[in-house]
Amino acid sequence: MKSLVARTSVIVAMAGIAVGAMAGPAAALDNGFELAKGSVSAYGTYDRMMSIPERPVPPIRVSGTLAVNSANQCGVVQIAYNGPTDGIEWRTFGKLCGKGKTNFTTTSNLLFGGFQPEVRLCKGTSVKKAERGTSCDTFTPVAD
Repeated sequence: MKSLVARTSVIVAMAGIAVGAMAGPAAALDNGFELAKGSVSAYGTYDRMMSIPERPVPPIRVSGTLAVNSANQCGVVQIAYNGPTDGIEWRTFGKLCGKGKTNFTTTSNLLFGGFQPEVRLCKGTSVKKAERGTSCDTFTPVAD
């Protein structure tokens, strides 16, 4: 009887390990984002980075692909950062005009108060008009 209980315990423990191992990749998919505004779209990953004191790195990394499906449209991908007097400013790190795709990547620090910066996709008939931010879709990361 003892050996049956021992075998059952081992099987249950191994099943728990298998379930835990299978749950890992699903959690890793939670860092993705998809943005779309008209004929412009962007998708990618929003990652929290680990750092060591000897080699500090910014805690946020955003990377992905920007796609424009119209010949007369431009798209920009921007990330929020701390501006003057505690305001939020937007920094462009990906841009494309006309049909096509391009990859983007950037790093960023946390905002005042420890908040994770938002990422937005904006469209316009030129890069300058898209950067004005009048026609945008915004990704807000889930708070920790």
